[in-house]
Amino acid sequence: MCDNVSDYVIGLDLSCNNLKGELHPNSTIFQLRHLQQLNLAFNLFFPSSLHDGIGDLVNLTHLNVSNSYLSGNIPSTISHLSKLISLNPLTWKKLIHNATNLRDLYLDYVDLSLITESSLSMLKNLSSSLVSLSLRSTELQGNLSSDVLSLPNLQKLDLSYNYDLIGQLPKSNWSMPLRYLDLSSTSFSGEIPYSIAQLKSLTHLYLQECNLDGTIPLSLWNLTQLTYLDLSENKLNGEIPNVYGYLMKLEYLELSLNNLTGEVPSSFFHLSQLSNLGLSFNKLVGPIPNEITKHSKLSHVDLGSNMLSGTIPHWCYNLPSLLVLRLSNNHLTDFIGEFTTYSLHYLGLSNNNLHGHFPNSIFELQNLAGLDLSSTNLSGVVDFNQFSIFNILQSLNLSHNNFLSINIDSKVESISSPYLAWLDLSFSNINSFPKFLARLPNLQSLDLSNNNIHGKIPKWFHKLLNSSEYIYYIDLSFNKLQGDLPVPPYRICCEFDKNHTNNNLDVWSKYD
Repeated sequence: MCDNVSDYVIGLDLSCNNLKGELHPNSTIFQLRHLQQLNLAFNLFFPSSLHDGIGDLVNLTHLNVSNSYLSGNIPSTISHLSKLISLNPLTWKKLIHNATNLRDLYLDYVDLSLITESSLSMLKNLSSSLVSLSLRSTELQGNLSSDVLSLPNLQKLDLSYNYDLIGQLPKSNWSMPLRYLDLSSTSFSGEIPYSIAQLKSLTHLYLQECNLDGTIPLSLWNLTQLTYLDLSENKLNGEIPNVYGYLMKLEYLELSLNNLTGEVPSSFFHLSQLSNLGLSFNKLVGPIPNEITKHSKLSHVDLGSNMLSGTIPHWCYNLPSLLVLRLSNNHLTDFIGEFTTYSLHYLGLSNNNLHGHFPNSIFELQNLAGLDLSSTNLSGVVDFNQFSIFNILQSLNLSHNNFLSINIDSKVESISSPYLAWLDLSFSNINSFPKFLARLPNLQSLDLSNNNIHGKIPKWFHKLLNSSEYIYYIDLSFNKLQGDLPVPPYRICCEFDKNHTNNNLDVWSKYD
């Protein structure tokens, strides 16, 4: 970009150009003394460092070297750049002291592991003009003062993926304009303070995979502008407060992998903008709420691995926006109903106290990529040829349904999915070796154990084991197979024991 009057180069964007090697001190970049904007992001200058000559570009207002793999120390001459408005990485002490007009500081993926805790504390002294601070995945460590969350004009703070960064959320004096806060995958600990309600402008709050404990404060629901809220993978406990009248703009809610108790708040299903609801791996009890807001936008619902009881609500079968439904590992009862909407991409109902016949409407879900109905006490006979309707199926688990008979005609090649990678048909009353396995080019894991498969293992299966690039696990144990054992490559974990083979099974000890 050139100045319209002087024709001097004032802007240079070399980002994403696959530049490699040393950023040489004699580079003409450092001679462009009128340069105001310089972008070197997303290149590969490793193991080059940024030269002292950067300090000669005294007219720079915007500098971006993020994801450029520059190494070494930040040159002290960076402090000469007093006109910087936006910086995407560089100095520390000198910059913090001298760049009084700095509005945006982005150091994402820059190695800052040598920054000492005392130097880290200088963040609280950043310019009051600072609007955005992003230090994502920079290997920062040590104890961070909560004062950094009190900068008066700060709107965005991202310190995520600094696993050894310690801190606590402030109990007062939050940065009132803050709209985006991401402390995920850090070692922040303690409780979520009541004072978080001060962040009236907050739209995105990511606190997942920290060490937070205590209860979810009711004041959190006062953040009426929130669209994304993720508190998953913490140590939060207690019951979840109801959100009636609050969070009406919320689109994404994740509370999974905590120690939350009580019932699932029915108010969650009245949030008209909510598309993702994750409450899995908690200690929630009681029924899944039956009522749901009209024209709900829910697309991903994960309530798995709790202690939920009662029946599966009707909206699970007829909500047109629903793409993913995970209810596995609960205490749900009664039968699986018939689906009247066919949008589902994944359905997981395994390990519940369900019963009844295999629902025929499952075969209308032509967009299914994953289906897990294992350990659901299903009964009846299922013709496996019907699964050929699923063209994008990636995982299928019908195991541990002792009253269900899966009819596989060994002479019919039935299912043929280029994407099917995980197949578990153990404990499914199968009596013949599935010929369709030869037509699964991306198969990775296969479990046919504890069935009534008899006869010899087909020669084509021997070839499949040795030609496949992806298979890593096979279990054919507890069947009535006979004849020669296939010899798989070392990378495959196999279990063929408990069959009537003619081979010495000791040979499998190194594979089992």
